[in-house]
Amino acid sequence: MKKNLFLLGIILTFFFTSCNKPKITCDIVKPLPNTTFEIGDIIDLAVTVDVENTTISEVQIYLDDVGYDKKFVFPFNFKINTTSLEQGAHTIRVVAIANSGTKDEKTIAFNVTKYESPDFVSFSDGTFPKGWEHEGWTICSPGYDDNYAIRGNPYYYISYLSTVKECNASKIDCIEFYAKKDESWYTARLAFRIDYGVTEVIELNETWTKYSFDVPTGEHTFSWWIQSGETYIYLDAIKFFKK
Repeated sequence: MKKNLFLLGIILTFFFTSCNKPKITCDIVKPLPNTTFEIGDIIDLAVTVDVENTTISEVQIYLDDVGYDKKFVFPFNFKINTTSLEQGAHTIRVVAIANSGTKDEKTIAFNVTKYESPDFVSFSDGTFPKGWEHEGWTICSPGYDDNYAIRGNPYYYISYLSTVKECNASKIDCIEFYAKKDESWYTARLAFRIDYGVTEVIELNETWTKYSFDVPTGEHTFSWWIQSGETYIYLDAIKFFKK
């Protein structure tokens, strides 16, 4: 009987010790694994951390196993600059450390490339490019990548921007641009069109976000229309390129 009680005590001690053991777990919310970025892109890294019976000491970021950044308080969001990276595969490793010394880590892979033959429009001289048609759009400042962007007025009768582009499959098979809305709680939707069909209706947020679409071979009309909303829309860094 005493032996059984002794064994029961050991089991209960182990059980309660295990239940109260400090735990920490981390996860990478974004970017998604194996995402491809262009050299010069800024990677938005978002990390979540959960703890039990302890508190968070710090979250460390390693880029290709070299220490890159760290934070001690929530939110655990980081910016990673790809300007100095070589083309090819890279890794981001996140290490979450608790005050108890307990650790957890996650690693994701991503790719960096340099797009060929870019045809880039950034409105950097404060004017619209030659041949671009527009109604309801004006030059504004600042932009995504320099001092200028363009702003669409949702109260304009018809607010659109368009250009005609010859797309040779050996040089251009993709279009990319950055867009956002004004800082307000109003919704804003931007319709992007290739020729006369609606390719995508984008609901914008308040931060510059990159959008990219495949481009068919031949001459096409590319246009952006304010679909709906009661707040200003911003557009910048439009690029036609070969993936």
